[in-house]
Amino acid sequence: MNESLLSAAAAKIPEGGPPSQFYIPATESLSELSTRTLKHGDTFGIFDRYGDIIPRLGSPEGLYHNDTRYLSCLRLLVNGMRPLYLSSKVEDNNAALTVDLTNPDLVESGRFTLQRDAVHIVRYKFLWQGACYEHLGLPNYDNKDFQIDLAILFAADFADIFEVRGQNRAQHGKRRFQHSTERATISYEGLDGVLRRTILSFDPPPAKLRDDKVLYRLSLANGGCASSGLPGHP
Repeated sequence: MNESLLSAAAAKIPEGGPPSQFYIPATESLSELSTRTLKHGDTFGIFDRYGDIIPRLGSPEGLYHNDTRYLSCLRLLVNGMRPLYLSSKVEDNNAALTVDLTNPDLVESGRFTLQRDAVHIVRYKFLWQGACYEHLGLPNYDNKDFQIDLAILFAADFADIFEVRGQNRAQHGKRRFQHSTERATISYEGLDGVLRRTILSFDPPPAKLRDDKVLYRLSLANGGCASSGLPGHP
């Protein structure tokens, strides 16, 4: 269903009346919900066009291995805000994803600290032997030096493919979290007695690492570039 048909369906609902059983709530633009898919062996990843995994009700986005979702959230933020989208492309063999983003206007205490389009944020990710690797590059095109905060939010729900598709589970296993200066581990002991782990490694080590978030404080020189690698292992 395209956006025009979706708008037409919404127009047929009387104001204040109950929605039709065929009505699809239009809470987001359909272009925002378009996905990018990578696959290698028994591993596949479904990302939005920003290269993120956004937890949404009924969303299939995630990093999967053997039909289990090992990563259910992966969000990139610049000074607490989502970057602006430029473009994204999956290679013909579904092996790699390249995403081009830029910074939004950054405001602090009512003043612009950085205008939009000063930083080109390049995300390159690929799957290989049961792992997802991501490289971030941030060239500075502004005529001055500045500092930005780059945050990465993550989570793993270990839902199987049937639960992702809407099947309810009366019980779930137990999750545990561990982290060091450069690695976060989410462990899950399922009801089947199998122990599964998601390991996220960060290079260089971030300024802060918690159970569900890492923070980089990047100093970008005029004409300079910061980069990091973010492999995640199912």
